[in-house]
This record gives sequence, C-alpha cells and structure tokens, in this order.
Amino acid sequence: MPFETVALKTIEYLSVPSVVGHEWHFLRYLEEDFEKLGLNVTLHNGAIEVCGDGSHSSIITAHADRHGLISLGDGEYAYAAQYVKEIKYGENNQPSIKTLQQISRRFMDELVFAYDAQDGAKLAAGSIESCLPCMANGDSVFWIHEMDHQPIDTPIAYARTAVTDGPYLKGQIDNAISLAVIYVLFQNGYQGTALITTEEEIGYSWKHIADWLEHKGLETQSLLALDTSPFKDSDPVKEGQIIFRTRDKSDNFNTGLVSRLTARCQELDFPYQVKDQKLLAAGIAIEDLGSTEMGKLILNTEGRWSGATVQIPTLEYHTSYETTSRVCIESFYAFLQSALITDPVIS
Repeated sequence: MPFETVALKTIEYLSVPSVVGHEWHFLRYLEEDFEKLGLNVTLHNGAIEVCGDGSHSSIITAHADRHGLISLGDGEYAYAAQYVKEIKYGENNQPSIKTLQQISRRFMDELVFAYDAQDGAKLAAGSIESCLPCMANGDSVFWIHEMDHQPIDTPIAYARTAVTDGPYLKGQIDNAISLAVIYVLFQNGYQGTALITTEEEIGYSWKHIADWLEHKGLETQSLLALDTSPFKDSDPVKEGQIIFRTRDKSDNFNTGLVSRLTARCQELDFPYQVKDQKLLAAGIAIEDLGSTEMGKLILNTEGRWSGATVQIPTLEYHTSYETTSRVCIESFYAFLQSALITDPVIS
C-alpha cells in the first residue's frame, strides 16, 4: 500500500531544509531525485518542471517551500514568511496581534538549525527560547538558545523529523507530502507534468506558475494543485476524506473539473467534501474561505488559467507536528492514480 512509500519519501524530503525564500538546495535535491526515475527535469526561476513521456497532457502542481525563520543579525530572528515579503517584494506586512501570538506559540521551544542556503549544510543548532511580537514594525522577533549569532538572511529550519505514529504521519508535512505523492505517481506510470513551485507560503507561487505557462505557451483550464488543508475537526482525517473546493476567497475555480473529480470519488466510493460549500452553508463569509495558489492564479490572470485543487486534510497545520492519517494518504493516492493514470479525468 502507498502509505509506507509516501510516508518514507515525505520523511526523506523533510530531512532537506527548504525555508521559504531559501529553497534552492531542496530544488536541486528534487532535480536529482526525479532524474533517477528517468524523467525530464528542468529548473526554472522559482519552480522545477518534471515531465514524463506525455509531457503536458496533464499538469499537477505542488509547492516546495516551508515555514521557518530568517536571521536579522545580532541574535535576532524573524518569521521567514513576513521577512521575505518585506525584503523581496516590498510588502508592508502588518499582521494582527492575534496572528503574531499564533506565530509565537507555533515556534516556542522548537529545536531548529541554521543552514547554508546553497548547499544545505548545517551551520548551528539551538532551541527557540522566547518570542516577542514587535508591533512597532509588525515582526515576530525570536531568540534561539545556544545558537551563535548568524549572518543576516541565514535561514533557520525546524529540526524535528517527521514520524509515523500508528495510523498517523506527523511532522512539517505541508507540502512535502504532496511532493512524495507526486514521486510515487511517476514511479507508477504518471506521464504528465509536475510543476513544483517556491514561495507558496508567502502567496507568490502563482506568479511562478503563470511565468512558466507563459514561457511554454500553454493555455489550460485543467491545472491540478495538490496540497494539505487545515482542519480543527479530526473527522476528515480519521475518515480519510479527500478535500475539494469550488472556490477560495479570491475567485471561482473550474467547477466543471471539480464536478468530474468529485464524480470519480463517488465512483471509487471514497469519502470527500467540497470545503467551501460546507463552510458557506455553515454561515462563513466568502472573505473567510481562506486563500490558495489556485485562487490567486485565477484572480491575477483574470481567468486565463484555471483548474482545481485536491487536498489532504490535516490537523495542527503549519507546525512541526502537522498530522494526517494512513487512510487519508491511501485514499488521496488511490484517487490520483485513478484520475491521472488509470482512467484520466484530464485529457
């Protein structure tokens, strides 16, 4: 069954650091790993393209970046997602006090390590001792116990490894688990394209997808984005649900494609939910539906490119102990194998 294969590959990928804004070494690792399968692999600015013999007959996407910290110098460290937005894209990012408190709790007492962004070499290690939400500039400033002061812009990654715990997989699995599933799909006969992007955690992966599609001269309404999806309710994880959306807060997805995907779920007798429909029925406003790379792509390209999302439900989202289940991984993989290999939904 795919659980063991996907879990082991997820754990392997998580051993390679990939803090948002500093993903280069991990992309090179993925390049070598997919090339070992005999696939055509090309590095682009902000993405890696992996192609089987069917080239662009179907296109799936997933992101390679993860959350972490960045050195500000003098022993201070910032939340990488905020820092990269401010430094690289000039965004004056001002999170709420609630958001800063959530970030603080997420990292407190975590074991972390600094690494060289080019070759992934570990430079120093320690544990996060305290965090002060500095509201004057909207940053979360961290201190790391027993770590020597690191040069400015040095990335700091979680040191905790992913583990299988009975029927569960736990770790910083967003979105290494989707990359592991893509690897196993190629192992088992997927012949389309996978585009693995950077900077999803700061909301800019859609730009890399759009740039790649423009460069290739491709027009499609059938992109398939693989990701995890956060839940507080444990039922979707326990039941092995597959999560779809017809929209997020940004825009509507390709509802015809979503319908074909959910119909395939029904044929296979897999449990699923259309998350936005369930949330809207519960009284949640559209602006509170959450943000996805698919929605941003559709919104910012005025619908030139579109598609759908297929997601694995998880608990403890964006932490180093994010959790999904054996049944989730097996239903997610079996569904994608059916929809992409055995009897393709996208053609």
